[in-house]
Amino acid sequence: MENEKKKIKGLSQDNRKLIVAVFTIVLLFWGPVVPYGMVVRIAYLILLPTLLWFILGYLGSKLDTNKITNDRLTRAIVSMIAAALFIGAYFAFTADYHTECDHEVRTGDGTECIGDYVTVKGNDKVAGVIQLILGGVATWYAVSKHEKNQE
Repeated sequence: MENEKKKIKGLSQDNRKLIVAVFTIVLLFWGPVVPYGMVVRIAYLILLPTLLWFILGYLGSKLDTNKITNDRLTRAIVSMIAAALFIGAYFAFTADYHTECDHEVRTGDGTECIGDYVTVKGNDKVAGVIQLILGGVATWYAVSKHEKNQE
């Protein structure tokens, strides 16, 4: 039992992946595009997450953690994601305006917008429901029992 506790030290691989994935998604959605162009955007979408991966690998190995601590960190990160999704759903349901495509065509795998995105009056019920469902899934994962992480 002691050897297992000594082996498992530092930030887990799953937590490294989760932190880098959240960081990459934040960069993808909210990173700058206009002043720099797509070449710089692609470069920082590759370089910054890679740099973060190596930094977390180095600093994470120096942390004094075990399975339970890593499990709690995973639950905390997923809980923050769930909270962000619920807040986004609230904003989608209470918005005065949202954007929609004014002309779509049917393709082999769904629909594609060929028109412009226009601002229309009213809330975005579809986005709100999707965010509520994803927030519920994230909440379920954060509070559910994970057998492999228990000692």
